[in-house]
Order: sequence, then structure tokens, then C-alpha cells
Amino acid sequence: MRLLLAYRFIRSKDNSSFINIISKISVLGIILGISILITVMSVMNGFEKELKNKILGFTSHVTIYTNNSINNKLSSILNKFKDNNEISGFSHYIENESLLSSQSGTVNAFFRAVDPSLEKNVGIIHSNIIFGSYDDFGKNENTIIIGSGIAKKLLVNIGDTIDLLTHFPPSNGHKQFQLSETYKIAAIYDVGLYEYNNAYAFIDLTSFSKSLKINNKHHIYADKTRVKLRNPLKARLFSDNFNNLHNDYYAQDWSFTHQSLFLAINNEKRVMFIILVLVVAIAAFNIVSSLLMLIKNKEKDIAILMALGATKKKIVSIFLLQGIFLGLIGITFGILLGVLMSHNIDLIVKFIENLFDLSLMPAEIYHLEKIPSVINSADIILITIFSIILVFISSIYPAMQASSIRPSIILRGNN
Repeated sequence: MRLLLAYRFIRSKDNSSFINIISKISVLGIILGISILITVMSVMNGFEKELKNKILGFTSHVTIYTNNSINNKLSSILNKFKDNNEISGFSHYIENESLLSSQSGTVNAFFRAVDPSLEKNVGIIHSNIIFGSYDDFGKNENTIIIGSGIAKKLLVNIGDTIDLLTHFPPSNGHKQFQLSETYKIAAIYDVGLYEYNNAYAFIDLTSFSKSLKINNKHHIYADKTRVKLRNPLKARLFSDNFNNLHNDYYAQDWSFTHQSLFLAINNEKRVMFIILVLVVAIAAFNIVSSLLMLIKNKEKDIAILMALGATKKKIVSIFLLQGIFLGLIGITFGILLGVLMSHNIDLIVKFIENLFDLSLMPAEIYHLEKIPSVINSADIILITIFSIILVFISSIYPAMQASSIRPSIILRGNN
């Protein structure tokens, strides 16, 4: 009965057009607020996923360190994990700072000496080559792969040569060792992340090890191993178990090495969520004005109900149901519109770009074929719960005002 009365009050033909307009605006505000909130959160989820894939493809899910040269024992241990489908690959490497120079310039960069066949199983360089071929890497001695940013600074291309100068700090009585080698560019990569394109070069581990042996530098060796897991979310569990079982090595997972970055991303998502929830709150509180005007218009009807025996609690519940009813309409259509916009955000952005003749997401900067969007059901549930709470709160005051009407005064004034 209360729900029926709430519905009839809203749909009453006696309502002025102004009241109906305000009610529609309040519902429309909720729809737009929720749809924008879902869309923004989905796009941020998509960018976070893309960033994780690129960073974890370039670095590693787990990095294993050792104070001794990588030997067959570690490879045997990791192959067992691979046979058990816990990891999909591993790659031993040497990494150090270096100076790369050509006839046109000089840049500081890290070089990473890797086994090309093993690196292919753990990294994304081979799938992000823009010039040259990854297959040419390691076929001949002294070949190198550089990032697109380094190539632009040095003004070099495929087939050109660059000089690599590096030095290793003294250790165990050894003097500081400097090494200078000339490398031929086999390929140029672009992973879509500025800091990696401008800071890393790859050389062949076998060729580099030969240069070290020629210089009698046996104390420099591959002391790190990248490990790619089947499930990156289990990186912490894998590294903890590995460290407990093997004292000769130390494993460190990606959540530790990139903790600050992903923490910053999550904080940005929280701040954005709070800001957009406030937008929904503003729209929800428009219900207050529409209900107050409706109550003013229905004072006589409310007074008659109270004269017939309706308690204040019943009157409060009727107008709470009205507010919740309006809110649920907005929430339902807001979720549907938000999901639809999230699925088609790329088309929406392209339409806006064509309409205003501008570029919102330049491909040369973001390196994305389309805007990523990941709809998280947990986000939608959280948004729905917050929206219902806001609608409920915004309906309390008008409902209390309706219950405070005094029938004797209203009905006497309408005789």
C-alpha cells in the first residue's frame, strides 16, 4: 500500500510541470553522475592493466639475485618450476650503467646482457620491435638492440654502429674495470613507456661474456635472473617460498620493486572515486528539492491520510520510498549507460576528436591502438551501494517534513 501511494504521488496528474521537471533533472543527474563514475573507473582500470603489462614485461615478475655466477643448479631449479607450470620462463642477465655514443651524440643508459632465446620467454622487447628484427639479435657478435628514444638522441638507425663504454666497481681486491666495445644496431624497440625507451639497451650475454674473459675479468658474471610467472598475482607467494627453500639465492617480486608506483595509481583511483561520488551526491540531493515541492503540493492529501489514521512513521516511509524509487531509476539507468560507455569509450573519444578537430590521446605519446577499459564488477557494486546510501540520506529530510504536517491546520485552511 505504501509503495502504491508513493508511486501515485509521483505520477499524480495534479503535480505541476515544474515539479515533474525537477524530478526528471534529479534522476538525470544521478544517471549522468553514475555513468561517468563507472566510465572513468573502467578507463583507469584499463590504463593500470596496460601499465602493469608493459612494466612487468620489461622488468620481471620475480628477480633472483646471487653472489655467485649463475650455474646449472639454478637453471635446474627453475626448470622444475617450469615443468610444474608455476613459471613460463626465466632469463639470466647482467645489468650495468653505460655511456652510448655515436658520431651525433652521447647518452647515458643501462645495458642489459641477455640470452636472446631465454629473454624472448620473459620480456616484451621481441614483440615491440619497430625497426629491424629481433631474430638478428645475437646471430652475430656485438649486436645491440636500443630503444626508440636512444635512437633519436644518437641519430642512428639499423646497421649503424655505436660505442658502449661501461665500468664495474672494484670487488674482492679487483681494480675498477672499464670496458669499451663497438656494437652494430640489430633492432630498435618501442614499448610505449618513455623511461624505458630512453634508458635501456640490450646486448648478447654470450658475446659480452667472451669480452670479459678476454680481459681476464672472471669476477663479473650474470648474477641476476628474471622469472615470469603464470600468475603475476602470486609473485609474493612464489618469492617467499623460494627464499625459504633456497638460501643461496634471494628472490624479490614486482610488488616490492614497483610498490610506490602502483600505490600511487591506486591512490589516484581513490581520489577520483571520491571526487566523482561527490558529483553523484550533488545529483542525489536534488531529490530533496523535488520531494519538498511535491510535499508542498500534496499537503492536503497527506493531511487526509493522517486524519484517516496514518501514523507519522507511515508518512515518513511513503516519502522515503518516493526518494528511493527516483534514486533507483537513476542508479539503474546510470549503471547501464556507464557499462555501455565503458565498452564504447574508444568510439566516443574518436567522435569527440572528430567533432572538435583535436587529439585527446595522441598515439605517438600513449602508444595505444584504442583506449583501454576494464569494467570491474566490484567497482559497480561499490558505486551502487554508495549511491543508494546517498539517495536514502537525501530522502530523510523531506520525509520528516511530510510527517510534521498538522492535519488540523491544513484541512481548516482548505475548508
